[in-house]
Formats: sequence, C-alpha cells, structure tokens
Amino acid sequence: MEENNYINKLEKSKRLIEELKEQFERENQKILEYKKEIYRTKDFSISRFYTYSGPNYYLDRQAVVFNIFIAPIGDSVDYYREKAIEIFPALEHIDTPYVIDLFAEVLILTLKMEIDLYINKYSISKDKDEYVVAVEYLDEDITIDAIELVSDWFRAISNDEEFDFRGEFEKLQQVFDKTPFGGPTLYSLIEAGLKRDIPVFHLIEENQFQWGYGKKQLRGRSTTFQKDGIKDTEFTMYKDMVGEFLEMCGFPTPNGINCFEEEEIVEEALKIGFPVVVKPVAGHKGQGVTTNITTEEEVRKSFKSIVSAAAELGVNFDGALVQKMIHGNDHRLLAVGGKCVAALKRVPAFVEGNGHMNIEQLINEENDKLIRLDNARSPLCKIKIDENLIEFIDQQGLALSSVPEPGQKITLRKVANISAGGVSYNVTNEMHPDNIALVEDIASYFQLTCLGIDVLAADISKSWRDGDFGIIEINAGPGVFMHLAPAYGESIDVPALIMKSHFGENFNSRIPIIAANKVSNNLIDLINNKLHEMRNGIFFGALNETGVFMNGRYFHNNQDHCQNVKLILRHPKTDIALFCHDAEKIHDYGIFHKGADLLILDHADHYEKAVLKEQLIGTGYVLEIENNEINLLKGGESVSVNYFFTPEEKDQRIMDILSEHLNHIISLY
Repeated sequence: MEENNYINKLEKSKRLIEELKEQFERENQKILEYKKEIYRTKDFSISRFYTYSGPNYYLDRQAVVFNIFIAPIGDSVDYYREKAIEIFPALEHIDTPYVIDLFAEVLILTLKMEIDLYINKYSISKDKDEYVVAVEYLDEDITIDAIELVSDWFRAISNDEEFDFRGEFEKLQQVFDKTPFGGPTLYSLIEAGLKRDIPVFHLIEENQFQWGYGKKQLRGRSTTFQKDGIKDTEFTMYKDMVGEFLEMCGFPTPNGINCFEEEEIVEEALKIGFPVVVKPVAGHKGQGVTTNITTEEEVRKSFKSIVSAAAELGVNFDGALVQKMIHGNDHRLLAVGGKCVAALKRVPAFVEGNGHMNIEQLINEENDKLIRLDNARSPLCKIKIDENLIEFIDQQGLALSSVPEPGQKITLRKVANISAGGVSYNVTNEMHPDNIALVEDIASYFQLTCLGIDVLAADISKSWRDGDFGIIEINAGPGVFMHLAPAYGESIDVPALIMKSHFGENFNSRIPIIAANKVSNNLIDLINNKLHEMRNGIFFGALNETGVFMNGRYFHNNQDHCQNVKLILRHPKTDIALFCHDAEKIHDYGIFHKGADLLILDHADHYEKAVLKEQLIGTGYVLEIENNEINLLKGGESVSVNYFFTPEEKDQRIMDILSEHLNHIISLY
C-alpha cells in the first residue's frame, strides 16, 4: 500500500512538473511573440542622425552617422541577401556575415547611384541594443533619403510586404541629378580631386567648391576658377568681338555682324549671302543657334526667337549675330593651362532606320541606350523631341510617324552640341600639328584654366591653313566630361589634367597643419612671432576656443566650429594653420580638415586622441602633455621629455620644442 501511494505521488509530481513546464513554455512563447511584435515595429528603425563635414570619431572623412535597430531574432542574412542581389548583383561577391553588414553594403551601392560614384567607406559600431552606422557622403539630403529608403525596403522584406525599391530608387536618382554633384563636369572634377588625395569641400555660401587648402587652393564651379581672368571670361561671351579678335590674329573665322533690328539682320544676311547662321551674341551650348539658313523668312524667324528667349529669361537682348555658314564636321578643341589636350568630333543627333519602326520609336530606342542615361556619368544626353526637332525633320519631308528605310540615316538637329543630343567621337590623336598650335596660340592670349574652341572642319587631320576650317566660337568654362567619356573612342582624363595644371605633377594641395586639443592665446602669439621671425611675410591662421586668429590678430568666432576651420583654409594666403579641436567640438562637428603634420595633445581624453592621431601624417611629431611633463614622440617612440610648473612655462617649453621643428614643417609642401 505504501509503495502504491509513493508511486501515485511520484506520478502526480511528474504530471505537475510537466504541466508547469508546459505553462512556462506557453508563457515563454507569449513573451517571445510579444518581443517579436515589439521587434517587428522597431525593426530597421533609424534615429539620431549626425552629419560631419570632415573626419570624426566614426570615420576619417565626412560622414552621415545614424543609429539603427535590427531585431536580434528574425530572418537570416541570407533571406535579405537573396532579395538585395536581385537589385544589386555586385553583392554576390561581397562578404556580408550579418544583416547589419548587408544593410551597410546595400546603402553604399545605393549611394553610388548605379553610376559608380566615388563613395566607398562606412563603419559599424554599437550603442546599447542599436548599431551606429557612419557612411561617407557627397550630398547630405540625398544620403539621408537613401538611408530611409534602404531602411523601408529591409523592413518591408522582414514583414513580407511588397515594396517597389526600383521605382523609389529611380526617383532618388532623378533628385540626385538635380544636385550640384549631378552635373557631369563638376562631379568629374570632384572625383578627380578625391582620387588624388586632394581635399575637396563645398563652399555653400559661395555656391562653389574648393580643391586644396590655403594658398594652394583651386576654387570655382565647373571649369571656371578663381584664378581665371574675369575680363577674359566675360570677353569670350561676346561672339561678335571674339570674331573680330580672331580675324585680327589671322585665324579663320566667318565674318559676322551683330544686329539689333529685324530689318538690319535681313539686310546683312543678304549681303553675306546664303546659307548663313544666326545666333545670340551672348550664349552657349548651342542655345538659340540656327544653322544653314537659306531664306529671308528663316532669318526673321531666328531673330524673333532670340529676342523672345531673352525676354522670357528676363535678360537684356545683346543682339543677334549673323555669319556666313561654314560646312564641315563640328569639333570641340580643348586647352588646359595653355596646352592643347583634347579634341572631340560632334555630329548632330541621328537615328538609323530599320524598315519597321517610325522616327519617334527609333528616338525612344536610342534614348534607352546606356550611353544616353543622361546623368552624371553618361557620355550622351537624351534626344528630346521638341518643336525644333519636329521642324527640322519636317524640312526633310519627314514626320515623327515616318518609317525610314533600313540603314537610312536621319539627322534630327542642325546643331551637334552634346546637350542637344549630339554624338561624340574622340579625335585627339588625329589632330594636325598646325591645328594644335592654333589652339595653343589662341589660349596664350587669355588667362583661363580651360578654353574650349568650337570649329567646323572637313578633316581635323589637315592643317587649318589648307582651308575647309573655321572657328565658330571660343568658350571659357567649357564642359570636360565629354572628353572623359566620349560615346566612341579613347577617354582623355581632362579633370586629372586640370588638377595637374594647378597642383603640379605630384598634386601638391596641402599646407602644413598643426592640430591640437588645447592651445592658449599666449601660445598662438609665441608661434606667430616665431614664424614671422623665420620667414618674412608668412601667413599664419590659428583657431582655439577664443576664435580665429590671422597672423596673431583676432578675426572672428563662428558658433559652428567647421566654419572657423573653413575661414582659415579658404583664405588664399594661408601658409600654415593651427587648429584646436576639443572633445566637445569633435563630437558636435568633427574636425573638417584632413591630415595634420604635428599634434599637441594636452591632457587629451580617449576621444581626442583617437581622432587626432588618426589624422597624423606619416611619422609626424606628437607632443603629449600629462601633469607637468611634455613628452615629444615620433613614430610612437619618445624623443625627449620636458617639464614645467606654470601655464606660462608650459607654453614656453612647447614653443622651445616647436622652434626646432617649425622650419621643417613650413617647408613640407
């Protein structure tokens, strides 16, 4: 009996334990489901955006930093990866062990905009239960939009929801194309700088960019720079005066008369003899140009069109130029730094018939080609169907609905400008030596970094002296991406040639920089006095918590730390700079500049040491100050130790050490 009771009790205990286990499992399942629901609503949520316009704690360059929550329980990385590879096949060859790694790689590919923009670096760290991602950027707004887009996409994948990433991505690409970085020539110059370790930053207040620091700087937008002669740039816009100048030099150019009245231009056209060209006296990119005019009626129509365009734009009508029409292929010849570096043949937009598609369909097919993506990296622009195009094919007895014969070439415009859909061929190696000399002779008369010369020539390999050659116009600030990416033929890296023309063979774009976390006004005075003692006329810019000092004189103090750094680097006379970045400034702003040749770390915390030491170039000197000791380090090894007992004595000891090395530092670049 006792044995049976024992067995019964044991069975009851077992059942009770099983029931408790089941209850615990149910409770755990409820907790798990609750967590999943919480995770589902929080998954891929992003927050705490920070933007740094230079090196910072997270990345050694400008970066957008944000927090992102990724549920610790959920779909595997392979599940997301499978979806992501459908959009970005390049991920097939990129290692992404965790979901956060995949997210960051997808973000980088998104920021590249499918045109291989020069954006490559990111970092991932932890902040409690969230990740901190820092990604380099070109345009801040585009980058934040891209982060939100990728976040929304991953969240949709997690929830098994439909999401048109491709459609949203294309919208983002279109927005990017409208930013300053979407301009092919400007972007190619920015990339040329970045690839050659030339610092590049946006001067937002001036709507231009700067390459290099201080006295080494190149500053401008597109291919017009601060060192270009403003009168020379202005002169090239007046085509009538340019024509007279070229004629004076003995260069072949069609005679032209600038006219202000309709009857006047008709009279001059009749004097010159048809065919003629009518163009605005001030203009570019072939805008308002009408070629091969053969009737008085066409002259009147072209003149009225130019007058109307000026009124619509709200600008003065400076006249319409009428010139003798020259026949030949359109060429853009380019000089950089006075040297002829590139030649491009341009033909007007055209399509070839296939016997079954009409002209409109052929244009659409042509516009679908990769070379006509019409973005920051595509060689050609799309062919736009407008009134001018319709009128031009009408003159050929054709309409958009016409079906050309197989192989029949249909020219769609009179002008060959790339912006008007023209097609480009690199012919640099075909140029006759006389034509190269002509380009350089013309360029020698102007103080311009870049000069574009538009000519019509039957054959660019024949000397201009043999005839069939005429200079149509010259342009300051010409587009150069067309040479870097012609539709057909070899690439000429003109952006690199522009960088070399200004910065030299070694792309020397830096000035000596001393970076510190704490510097007194007294020490700035001591350094300034010593520098001027060593080199008369030297320009020294310094920044500490008081503000900006120029040659020892207080200048200004912006609330924004980066603006203060920029004030010094933007000054065209700065020979050497000192920047003070404490932990608070580094956290809030970063340090803006890249690189430092000497560091002063005065009781620096981990934050200050991490960021500033990362920017030390080569085996530059480091002055580490702790308690009453100044330790001079080179390559991590102690060189000397000095002691002090008062703040004034500390400054003097630092100055004594610097005095031994300043001459070397100011001669570095």
